[in-house]
Amino acid sequence: MLKEKVALITGGAQGIGQEIACKLAEEGVRIAIIDLKKSSRTEKQIEKTGGNVISFIADVSDENAVKGCVEEITRKWDKIDILVNNAGIYPLEYFTEISIDLVKRVFDVNVIGTFICSQLVAKLFISKAIEGTIINIASAAGVIPDKYHVHYSASKAAVISLTKGMAMELLGQKIRVNAIVPGAIMTKGVKNPGLFENSKDIPHDFLEFQRKKNSPLIPTAMGEPADIANMAIFLASEKARYITGSIMVVDGGRLLL
Repeated sequence: MLKEKVALITGGAQGIGQEIACKLAEEGVRIAIIDLKKSSRTEKQIEKTGGNVISFIADVSDENAVKGCVEEITRKWDKIDILVNNAGIYPLEYFTEISIDLVKRVFDVNVIGTFICSQLVAKLFISKAIEGTIINIASAAGVIPDKYHVHYSASKAAVISLTKGMAMELLGQKIRVNAIVPGAIMTKGVKNPGLFENSKDIPHDFLEFQRKKNSPLIPTAMGEPADIANMAIFLASEKARYITGSIMVVDGGRLLL
C-alpha cells in the first residue's frame, strides 16, 4: 500500500517527473517536488484529484538548498518514504564543441544532484528507521550512448553505477535503490526541439533518430511518460520488496535494435 506515504520527486514540474508525481498522488501518496521551475501545472493536477502536494524551487546540485527542502518536508509530514531522482538536463552538442563548463553543469545536475538528494534522504531514512525506496531515472543513453550526447550519456552511466553502489551500501538498512532506464519518451523536449537546453543548433539527424529509430511495439515508436511512471509506482510498492540494485529497462526494445 502506498497510501499516506510521502514521496520527494525532483524535476517534477513537467515531463516524466510530472507524470510520476501525478500517478503516485493517485495512489494516495503525498507529493513534494523540487524543480528549478515553478511546478504549478503539477500542483493543480494533483490538487484537482484531491491529492496533497508541496513544491520548492531549488537546484538539486545545491546541497544547502536541498537540505532546506528536506527539512521543510519533514516538518510538514514528519517523513519521506520515497525519493525519485528525476531531475536532469540533456543539452545537445557535437563532441568537439562541448565546453568544459557544460560538461560540469550536466554532471552537477544529473550525478551530483542525484548523489546529494540520495545522501540526505538516506540519512533521514536511517535516522527514522524508515525502510525507504530510492528510484533513480537513468537513460538508455547511459548504456549505449547517443550521438551529440557524449556528456549526457556519461552522466547517466554514472547514475547507473551510483545506483548499484548505493543499493549495496544501504542494503543492511533495508533501503532499496533501483534505477529506471527509459528509452525514447515523447516529452515536450522531443515534441518541441526548442525546449532542449543549449539547442540553437540541434542536429536534425539526432531528432530523426529520436523519433524514428525506436520500438515497433507501439504505433508512435516512442514511449510516453506514463510508461516510466508505471514502473516507478511498481518499484515504490511492496510488490517490488525483493528488488534492489536493479536497472529496470523501459525502452520498448530500443537497446536491442
